[in-house]
Amino acid sequence: MFHPSTRRLRMVAATALVTVTALLATACGGNAQAGSDGSGSGASPVTVTDSAKRTVEFPDGPVGKVAIVGGFNVDLALALGARDQIVGIDEKTINQENFAGFSSSLSIGASSDALNYERIIASGAQAVVLYGNQPWQAAESSLKSSGVKVLVVSSWVSQDWKTNVKLLGKVLGRDKEAAKVLSFTDKVSALTARAGQEKTQATVYYEDKAGQTSGKEGGKTLAFADANIKSIFADSPGNTIDSDPAAVLAADPDIIVVETDNVYGGRSGAEYKAIAAKLLARPGWKNLKAVKNGKLFLYNPWAFDLAGNQISPLFFATFAYPDRYRNVDPLSVVAEWSKDFIGATKFTSQGYVYQVPAQ
Repeated sequence: MFHPSTRRLRMVAATALVTVTALLATACGGNAQAGSDGSGSGASPVTVTDSAKRTVEFPDGPVGKVAIVGGFNVDLALALGARDQIVGIDEKTINQENFAGFSSSLSIGASSDALNYERIIASGAQAVVLYGNQPWQAAESSLKSSGVKVLVVSSWVSQDWKTNVKLLGKVLGRDKEAAKVLSFTDKVSALTARAGQEKTQATVYYEDKAGQTSGKEGGKTLAFADANIKSIFADSPGNTIDSDPAAVLAADPDIIVVETDNVYGGRSGAEYKAIAAKLLARPGWKNLKAVKNGKLFLYNPWAFDLAGNQISPLFFATFAYPDRYRNVDPLSVVAEWSKDFIGATKFTSQGYVYQVPAQ
């Protein structure tokens, strides 16, 4: 397994697992599937303010059937124990969340940009959940006459995590489960907060699998900020934006993190080495500080894009400030979330992070 400060963490792997498990044990407290039934029968009306600052009312109480778009939102719904309430998911997310074994019959369209509103209506969903940066306005317009409500939940925005957990928990009738989720992620945040003790803030260049980066509104930029790290494109407007190779060389960041395909089950060392070779062949990259110091990390985002970007900042913090995290392995935190909250019981830590050797 490759992960931050590989040599150090291999030496303390046992300590890491014991330490993190102890810190998080009170949060897990059993499977999140137990608790509320999500039924709106005979319940009081539910009124919420969603991520788009809209007031959304459910006069019959919590929603019993829901269609969900986006991996972060499905991840949250599973953690809330609401799997049986999900009657529709976009195909992109069904494929991404392959660990869950969702049937293709749940498909409500290829992606957020190609939703099939007739399928959503036919599914019996009382609400469809989308991110704020997805075309929820079009969904609202198309579904208005059907009575299907549109709920905007941007669960990928790390700073709004607590609000969104409570929001979706209330709508799905899963308040008790929401409290368990927040107890878990509060423990994770306490670990990440160690990075704030650093007097000198590390800089980072992030690149996704398409060669683009994250701008001012991007989820990764926000996650880096949570880890007390400054993205070199943090002041550039936009969410996912084009990268500038010259700007990367000029900034000479302390660390570089490059995203690969999102695949549950990890990637092989050979695959990572092939990707690393292409990166190192780029003009000027072998002269970058991060590359020389062994601070170039490749990662499979499946293990990072969980719990509303509450876990990814912990990974990034360990990359940037390894001395503060000698007894912490973020992959053990992922294991806790995977097995105790979202039902990914076969999760193993191999193949999610690769630290390129110093050049």
